[in-house]
Amino acid sequence: IPQKSEPARLCREALIKLLGDKRVEVRVASQTALAPMLRLETSESCKKQARDFAALGAADSVDSAVHGLSAMLSAAGSLGVPPWLGAVIEALSKVGKKQDAKKEVERTVQAFLKQQQGSRDLWKRCQSRLTESQMELLKARRGTMSYYS
Repeated sequence: IPQKSEPARLCREALIKLLGDKRVEVRVASQTALAPMLRLETSESCKKQARDFAALGAADSVDSAVHGLSAMLSAAGSLGVPPWLGAVIEALSKVGKKQDAKKEVERTVQAFLKQQQGSRDLWKRCQSRLTESQMELLKARRGTMSYYS
């Protein structure tokens, strides 16, 4: 499906709506389905989407924001270090300040760091393309690894 087509738009919007579902398995499935679609978006479109997820309105769900940004981080990880990665990290950090999002944001950041640090070249590229403040945000949101969390 071409990314600019009406069916692609409708699919993307439906998946974004499902990110706020009350059932965690639905949120995770929609996050997994959304990530590959995000890889096809323009850099500006991804930056806007990250800002939209982080701008939690009264009717917006924290779960929707966390899972949406997690999908974006997953897509970014598979693309290396796209220009919009910094915007996603900043948005995740903002959402991660909410108490009910903290653990999920930590898990997301831990998974991303594990993926990036799996390759020395990829990790060096990640470090060189992100600003110092974005790297600090990643470190601050990684939490502590625990078998009991």
